[in-house]
Amino acid sequence: MHARLRTVLAAALLCACACGGESKTSKSTDVLADAASAADGGVDVAADVQQVPLCKMVSPTDAAPDTTRAKFAVSIFHFNVEYVIGGLEYPAPDGTKKTFLNKAANVGWDNAKTEDYIVEQTFLPILEMYDKHPGWGVDLEMQAYMVEVIGERHPQVMDLLRKLAQRGQVELISFHYAAQFFLAFPKEDLHRSIQRTREIFAKYCLPLSGVVFNQEGQAGQGRQQMLLQEGYSVGVFPKNLWKYQHGEPKTGHWPLYSSEGGDLIIGGAGVDAASGVSLAWNFMDDGELRAVGKTSAGPYNPYFAADAPTDAARVAEFEQELANTEKAGYFMARVSDYVRHLHAKNIPAQPAPPLLDGTWQAPSTSSVHKWLGGRGIQPGVLTPGLGTDEADNAVRTGNMQARTDVAALQAMADSLAKQGKPVAGLEAALRAMWEDVWHAEVSDCTGINPWWGEIQFGLDRNAKVQSDAAAWRAKALTALGKPHADVNLQTGAVTPLDALPVIPALPAVAAPFEITVTAATGRSIDQKWQSLDANSYWLTIHVGASTCGDECTANELSVAFPRFDDNITYSPALIEDAVRSYPLSSFVFLHKETWLPLANGLIGLGKDLWVIKAMRTVHVAARISPDDAMIVFNDETLHDTGTATWQFLVYKGTAAGALQAADRLNLHPTVSY
Repeated sequence: MHARLRTVLAAALLCACACGGESKTSKSTDVLADAASAADGGVDVAADVQQVPLCKMVSPTDAAPDTTRAKFAVSIFHFNVEYVIGGLEYPAPDGTKKTFLNKAANVGWDNAKTEDYIVEQTFLPILEMYDKHPGWGVDLEMQAYMVEVIGERHPQVMDLLRKLAQRGQVELISFHYAAQFFLAFPKEDLHRSIQRTREIFAKYCLPLSGVVFNQEGQAGQGRQQMLLQEGYSVGVFPKNLWKYQHGEPKTGHWPLYSSEGGDLIIGGAGVDAASGVSLAWNFMDDGELRAVGKTSAGPYNPYFAADAPTDAARVAEFEQELANTEKAGYFMARVSDYVRHLHAKNIPAQPAPPLLDGTWQAPSTSSVHKWLGGRGIQPGVLTPGLGTDEADNAVRTGNMQARTDVAALQAMADSLAKQGKPVAGLEAALRAMWEDVWHAEVSDCTGINPWWGEIQFGLDRNAKVQSDAAAWRAKALTALGKPHADVNLQTGAVTPLDALPVIPALPAVAAPFEITVTAATGRSIDQKWQSLDANSYWLTIHVGASTCGDECTANELSVAFPRFDDNITYSPALIEDAVRSYPLSSFVFLHKETWLPLANGLIGLGKDLWVIKAMRTVHVAARISPDDAMIVFNDETLHDTGTATWQFLVYKGTAAGALQAADRLNLHPTVSY
């Protein structure tokens, strides 16, 4: 039986929210590996060092910064072994297999083969090139799962990677276990993911950098705050996301900003000459693109793995580019070297402006919208199934249901352990389920142009997590001695029950204000407002299947709420204990809009009114624009024959009350099984 959300269906529980409760994701007391602390500085790499045995951590020795240096060159290679999550061939529900673009060449390219291609043909050649030039520093970003894949299936690649990292030449950046779209999910998910990342780096004796760049360049104030809480030290904020929100600085970016009390640099951008520093970026892109061939449309990527082995000429071309940069007098630095030199040169950090949640190619992807409701950039162009199979809301609401089930099972396991009644095998099963949650939350299950297999991977993995959680929950309930239980995710309390609680019907009421629901031609629309108490309303919107057949495209659904002031008032992703508000005039929006993930569901309308999406029914991005008096939740991926039921909590009151309501609805609900 699915968990039933009780807090929004009982006014008493909503009132009780004001009592608060401890956060389930408090500041980590862990620190990065000792080697990572050393790697946070800079190093003048000299001769090669002898490779050490596995599990003997060696920290690179950092030389003192040379304050006479003024010219720096850095590169960040963003690698993602889950670039094509599920592979180029993926099993269909009918027992057959589908291939990307229906190409015969993709037959047999399952998940493992596609991952191995990324390691062998795109990653290894870059390592080998840098190994030839010990004085060239570089940053390689990857999820910890990629480290795991390399360690388990490519030991020689791991040996080389460890060698370059331990001699201080390669800086390894990792902020998550899988390539999660973490801006859309509770902080607990990323916190646990980072813990697993540390374990994997320690297992393979790899120093973990204090620098943070990550999947899709996700960034924002919460990302910056959390990296500092987790023991990292430098955030990299993408230049295109800055431009999307604040325009282009007239004199270039300042070399160093301060955000959330920590260091922030702008990735991919040059710097203001007035600083006395020159910064060159030789590379900041998907690392998979640099070592393979290209066409007139650009480099191949792993979607075309069967056609794109390593191209030695392109590797040599990049090698020559780096040599030319060094010849021009640039210090070939890791990002941490560069930042350490800025501090040594006493270059002050300028306060960063408000930085909203977003991704690194914000203009073309409408920031986060492409992952949370936005149709692919090329729907149906390459193949009829590319783009038209998208199911953003189904995948992401499924993520929320799956992770809620696992979080509840974790609370049950913790409670049983405290009672001295542990369930054999449950902790190991939970470890595997959390990893499945992170894989299901991977960005490419919705993404820019996901193919059918990636979408199906997300749906399948969500279903697997829910099924596994249900099976283990039955064992936990047996250990508790009751057929049912309430699980309070805010306090961790587990209350055994003889029967599921009866939820009273809510009275229907008139709408407190007018909203606009827009669906494609041929779809029925029904909205129902119900009262929770004098200040809380429960809104249900149901949209029926399309009846227009082939005569129209019927994939879009939007719900627009009126905006009563000119502010952006919301909880930034990963900041779950605060609401922040900024005048729209604080921004210079490149496209006269921004899209926000609303990871706790909450956004302010003004006049003490708030709307909170119920994230297990609707989890799409919200659009806000200075030129539009509405805040719009939009899904362009509703299937023609599909229906939708979206639910929202509308709350009138203080920011503190709204924050507590959002927490109890989405992040730490009480669920009954």
